[in-house]
Amino acid sequence: MPELAELKLTADYVNRSAKGKHFYAVQKNPEHKGQLFDVPFNEFIIHTRSRGKELILFLESVDNQDTLPIRMTMGMAGHFRLTRTGEENKHAHLKFLSRDGYTLSFVDVRRFGKWKPKETWSSNRGPCPMTEFEEFKQTIMDNLDKKVFDKPINELLMDQKYFNGIGNYLRAEILYRIDAYPFMPARQMIKEHGDQLFDLCKTMPELAYVRGGGEIKDWNNPFKTENDYIRTTGSFFKCYAKKGMAQLIDKTKRRFWYDPKWKVLDMNQEWDYYSGMPNPKAYS
Repeated sequence: MPELAELKLTADYVNRSAKGKHFYAVQKNPEHKGQLFDVPFNEFIIHTRSRGKELILFLESVDNQDTLPIRMTMGMAGHFRLTRTGEENKHAHLKFLSRDGYTLSFVDVRRFGKWKPKETWSSNRGPCPMTEFEEFKQTIMDNLDKKVFDKPINELLMDQKYFNGIGNYLRAEILYRIDAYPFMPARQMIKEHGDQLFDLCKTMPELAYVRGGGEIKDWNNPFKTENDYIRTTGSFFKCYAKKGMAQLIDKTKRRFWYDPKWKVLDMNQEWDYYSGMPNPKAYS
C-alpha cells in the first residue's frame, strides 16, 4: 500500500491540481461504502497535508470563514486524478467538481481507501519520521520500556503508533541497510543501532519521495508524466522484491524481504524471535 513518500506525493498532486480552482459540489459513487457528506458552504477551495500514511483534505470556504477537514487513507491503490468533468475514471469514488469544468477524483480500484469528514490526524498514529523527526524519535525513546518493543524489529516497524508511514517496502530497505539481524527484539536494535535506524526512517522515505515514490505494484506516481517534477529517476530498491533476497510471511501476515545471510533454512521451523541472538541454523 502507499507509504509515507507516496502520501506526500499525493498531497503535492492534490495541491497542484486544485490550485486556483473553486469547487462547488461533492459526489460519491454509490457502490463505495464510504459516506457522502454535506459541505456547509456553496463554494470552496481544496488544499491538503499528509502525515505518515494519512492525508487530510481541507475544504475551505472561499471567504475563509469555515473549513471542513476530511481524513483519508489510500488503501492499497488509492490516488487522486484531475480530469475534465464527465471523463472521470470508472473507479472514481469521491469527486469534487470545480467551476471551470474539472473534477478532482479519488480513484480506488480495490475500494480499500477510507475517508472521514470532520476528522483530523488519528490519535493512534505517531509523529511522521520525515517531517516530525525529533518528535518521532522522542516518542519511541519515551516508550522503549513497553512490552511491544519485545517484538522483533521487522514486525514493530509496521506499527503505525511508533513508525507512522513506514510500510513493507521501506522496512525491507531500512533493515537491509542497517545490516544487522533483522529479527532481533526492537528494543535491542534501538539500543545497538538506534541512530542508524532513526536516520534511515527519515532518509529512506525522503529518497523514495525524490525518486517519485517506490512505484510499488498497485501505486503509480501521479506526476509520472511530468518530467519537470521528478527530480531523480530510477529504483532505489536493494532488497524489496529483489532477485536473490530471502523472504518469509511474518507475524504481521506480510511478506518480509531480507538479506539471505539471515535466512532460516527450514521455513516451517519455529525459532526464538525474542532471544536477541540469531539461531545458529538461521545462516545459509
